[in-house]
Amino acid sequence: MSLPKPSGLPRLSEVKLTRRTLVAGGAALAVAGAGVAVGVTRCSRGAADVPVEPTAGVEGSEDAANSKLGGKLSLYTSCPEELVNAVVARFSQDAGVTVAVTRGSEAELVGQLLDGDVAGKPAADVIWGGESLWYAGVDGASSGLEPVQREVGAFALAEGLVASKKEAPAAYADLLVASLAGRVALCNPASCEAGWLHLVAMLSEAAGVSAGGVPGDDVSWAFVQELLAAGAVICADEDAALQALLDGNADVALVSEQCARQLARRTGQTTVAWPESAVGVADACAGAVEGCLNERQATAFVEFLAGRDGQQVVADALARPVADDVQVAGGDDVPANDDVEVVATDADAAAKQREEILAVWARVLAGEWTPAAAGDDAAEDGGEAGEAKA
Repeated sequence: MSLPKPSGLPRLSEVKLTRRTLVAGGAALAVAGAGVAVGVTRCSRGAADVPVEPTAGVEGSEDAANSKLGGKLSLYTSCPEELVNAVVARFSQDAGVTVAVTRGSEAELVGQLLDGDVAGKPAADVIWGGESLWYAGVDGASSGLEPVQREVGAFALAEGLVASKKEAPAAYADLLVASLAGRVALCNPASCEAGWLHLVAMLSEAAGVSAGGVPGDDVSWAFVQELLAAGAVICADEDAALQALLDGNADVALVSEQCARQLARRTGQTTVAWPESAVGVADACAGAVEGCLNERQATAFVEFLAGRDGQQVVADALARPVADDVQVAGGDDVPANDDVEVVATDADAAAKQREEILAVWARVLAGEWTPAAAGDDAAEDGGEAGEAKA
């Protein structure tokens, strides 16, 4: 997909992504947190004191103000900033609720949820983003989660790469071409949903990498090992992967479809490709945190996000809604749900193997992985040598 370029675009190296704590319905908080890799600013803990109350509402009438729910809400989310801003602005307008937003990767949010409470209550009222399995170990957060949008793996491509055409990858196997050595940015699957989606796809039969198609076989992991050995840029999350692309440190970023499409729309200098072989797909969830400070507001937010109006906002922000009667926004080049070639690997099976897969990933990343067959051969050779010696 190639979107038209607006006039007066900054160069890619001048565009910066941010991770911040935001407040809807009032003044925005300043960017918080220390800088990290590739210039991405980390989020801070959710603001306990929201400084500005919502305005009166539609036309400023007293009746309109009285009909709104009002109050405050602390939202923890791993969703892209454009999507979060669109949803929160609409919800805040409709419900009169002031929303403090903390963004981070799925792993960061889980860490903050486990980190402590505010006045004996959870710091977050709502969590939004990532599969439910990320929150399985967090008390009060894993129950009641429901799908609100579909996340699809995609390639974000630098403009120069698209112009050359010959170099643009059409499948995961194409990432190993010599011209892309050290120019592929991918998210760490241990900390980011997009990284997990792409890893599962690379380990599947549909990715065209593994003859057996079983996550974790030697052929699959050998491909991942080769990709890392070629100098792939490992990023903690999608913001960092996209920033590597913007800074000229990568030509391909393996991210979610919605992040890739939003970047293309925002800059006009990147494009999106969907792997021809197959892609990873997951349902991003949202849910109120049990025992939170603002339960009514949390319930209202989840209901809005899962409802018809919220799903339309999701679609308009270039994310993929789960509602059947809401169409994904975009041109003819954006595949419909039925046209997305989902990886052959069963998502539930991959989730059950999650710890094992991530353990092997860590060994590959550390350069400590060897094919199981090689280990068996070494043991067999050692046994034969011992017998000969005897």
